[in-house]
Amino acid sequence: MKRGTLLIILLITGIAVWYAYHEYNRTNTSLDDAEAVATVTASALLTAFEKDSASAVKQYGDKIVAVTGRVKKIAAEGNPVVLFLGDEGQLSSVQCSMDSSKATQYQSLKTGMTTTLKGKVAGFRTDPLFGTDVILNRCVVVTNP
Repeated sequence: MKRGTLLIILLITGIAVWYAYHEYNRTNTSLDDAEAVATVTASALLTAFEKDSASAVKQYGDKIVAVTGRVKKIAAEGNPVVLFLGDEGQLSSVQCSMDSSKATQYQSLKTGMTTTLKGKVAGFRTDPLFGTDVILNRCVVVTNP
């Protein structure tokens, strides 16, 4: 009985070690070749979340979308680099956290340029004073000006 119990414990420990090693070394798949479920402008995406956030979450939430818009701001001081797409003068923006392994794709982008980025919709924030922000993660550049 003791020998059987010891074998079961060793088997469970081995499986746990293999799983931990596998998860530790796992990498995110690149969105370069991923199919976008929708191609929208930054303004249209923001309007969808401002008008009916529940419907917009059903349509875009946790899905890959391609967003075209003007680069309002580039926050390059952190990791990841975040690009803000939207219309000048509006508080609302689409915040694209860039895939750090694709740095050469977005280093040439400057404020005021129009570009298309593809990323996974991670959520949104709405504030009466600061507008709506739609958040995309693991973004890659689809079209570079």
